Amino acid sequence: MDWLIPIIFCAVIALIAFAHFERKTAISLSLFSFVLFWMAWPYHVAYNLAVAMKDGNASGIESRIDWEHLRQGLRGDLNAMVLQNVSRTGSSSSASGLVAALAPAIINQMIDGYITPQGIANLVGQRKQAKAGDATTGDGNRGGFDLSRVQYAFFDGGPFTFNVQLTNEKPNEEPFVILFRWDGSWRLSRLVLPKSAFANTLDRRSPPSSPAVASNRIVGSAPAASTRASSPPTPSPFKVSLTRKGFKNSDPTNRDYEDDITFSVAIENTGQRNIRAFDGTLTFTDLLDNEIHSSVLAINEPVGGGATLVWNGRLKYNQFIDAHQRLRSASFENLKIKFIPRKLLFADGSMEQLNR
Repeated sequence: MDWLIPIIFCAVIALIAFAHFERKTAISLSLFSFVLFWMAWPYHVAYNLAVAMKDGNASGIESRIDWEHLRQGLRGDLNAMVLQNVSRTGSSSSASGLVAALAPAIINQMIDGYITPQGIANLVGQRKQAKAGDATTGDGNRGGFDLSRVQYAFFDGGPFTFNVQLTNEKPNEEPFVILFRWDGSWRLSRLVLPKSAFANTLDRRSPPSSPAVASNRIVGSAPAASTRASSPPTPSPFKVSLTRKGFKNSDPTNRDYEDDITFSVAIENTGQRNIRAFDGTLTFTDLLDNEIHSSVLAINEPVGGGATLVWNGRLKYNQFIDAHQRLRSASFENLKIKFIPRKLLFADGSMEQLNR
């Protein structure tokens, strides 16, 4: 057990100190040895995990990773990337809805299949075989762990979180961020992939016309009249206002490892029909209507005709995403919010797809 190592080490140092020095000096030496070992411990764990991954050692990988929180973080990041890409492209509402509905199931299956000890070991083995067959790879570090890729490794936000950043193989790109957290021993619990890891794949899937559509969306102009002439936009039945914005810090001592941007919105049903559930796109903007962050929102709470629903939401904060940083730093007085509904489920069981 890894947690026995510092206990035994510090106990030995304390016994030696009390045997050879005065009480105050012995206590100081014992505390100093504990702090020194605590600072060195996560480096030792991170290096052993890197060696286990290089060797494809599934058992060594398994014991040094918090699989539940690692999978949870990757699911959230991948879903956010897909939904942001859908909102940036000019896809039709039906296509966007299909992607939004299918993406979580596909991502969950992919994460559950690959993010396992054996799955990671297999991926590492496949990469090693690919490198071995590449005649152009002739660097001297091929057989060992390349420490030159580590551009940062130290505690982050307190003594229970250790942040390792690896340089991207592509120049001028964001680093890979690896977070180790203490839960009785040091384990990898969060992997933040750079946006470039998804951007190229997502951009290649966009239709050739997407740049023109994207520029229309930026300047706020409407799509070409010919594409909407036969189906004018349906008025929104909601009036939405932002009532609160805050921030919740993580609390590792209570097994809460995620920071959250919290907010409350008042959603008024300006129509006469009772609505049982609805979804759409929620967008935060500044006072000049410049978009800060946008995400797909589904609410399964009823709101009667003429009534107002106060809904409390939260966004899992990722400090390496620019939109999250801007939203967190923006004051409540300088924020505006808008909600574009997509699908309505009425209390009588009927459903309406809005043409936006």
